[in-house]
Amino acid sequence: MYTNRKAGLWILWSPVFYFLVAGCTEKKEAGSVSIQWEGERAVAIIVPQQFVSTVPKDSVKELLHIRLPNAGQPVIGDYSFKDNEVVFKPIIAFTRGLKYQLYVRNEFVDEIEIQAANTTAPEIIAVYPLLDTLPENLLKFYILFSKPMQEGDELNHIHLIKDDRDTLSSVFLDLELWNHERTMLTLWLDPGRIKRDLQPNKLFGPPLIKGSHYQLLIDKDWQDAEGILLKENITKNFFTSSRDSVCPDEKKWMINIPKAGTKEQLVIKFNEPLDHVLAERTISITDASGNELKGNLKVNDLGDSVYFFPDSEWKRGDHVLQIESRLEDLAGNNFDRLF
Repeated sequence: MYTNRKAGLWILWSPVFYFLVAGCTEKKEAGSVSIQWEGERAVAIIVPQQFVSTVPKDSVKELLHIRLPNAGQPVIGDYSFKDNEVVFKPIIAFTRGLKYQLYVRNEFVDEIEIQAANTTAPEIIAVYPLLDTLPENLLKFYILFSKPMQEGDELNHIHLIKDDRDTLSSVFLDLELWNHERTMLTLWLDPGRIKRDLQPNKLFGPPLIKGSHYQLLIDKDWQDAEGILLKENITKNFFTSSRDSVCPDEKKWMINIPKAGTKEQLVIKFNEPLDHVLAERTISITDASGNELKGNLKVNDLGDSVYFFPDSEWKRGDHVLQIESRLEDLAGNNFDRLF
């Protein structure tokens, strides 16, 4: 432990780092295909008995198909029978505003349109890190949406292109990592390919290569929880620099200490960009008695500074800025270990 009374700052070392500072069914006309709704989502199409009377139950998957107009492949889903009708539930809810066609024995028999929603289309608010130069061992992206999104086929809507020509495959971890509200997706680059001593890295190489340009593309075919498509395609361009093989160093951080009796913001400037989401989750401020101060803590867009706006005026005396050791840089290195 060392003390610097002139700066009003002293550091106490421990496993955690401390800084002390001052359904319903919508029917068309009788005998027509109908839609089954759950809230604002079209979750099933019901095919009346007249269309399936000649279709054996054990052959319904082979003989009855739901397709988008001009699409070669049928929509993927499950079929079941109810009161001599066939209920088709797609893996992903139907998209509002689109038309779907029913084929029996490869012959068109009916078309139904999923009513467009009277709500706004979802948008991508941000893709973190926002920087346009990232380490070649970058661990993850965060994609933030304006509305809850559908789960299950995320990687079908996300593409990584190298040097404007090569679409890369198997670079992302095939794992759904959403927040509770389904408004933020954590997109991991495959850790097995990032770590140099693992077999996937030896077989396929790292996901990103130093000195290359990349485009992260997110297409607008992605539906939100109500089946509404994204407002537009999103492209994030970035360049890769050298590997980051150094743990975060809190001794290089700069802290602007606020004055007692004011509601000035407390500013911490990191010596490098850190994980944007973890920085907001792993930093807290308490008084000398251990009571957490109420206020608003925000990381700037670049991820290299954090700001705390207190709800009440600062009181004279010691305060604690607590940083959990699991806080990471962009390559996944934290205070305890390298990734």
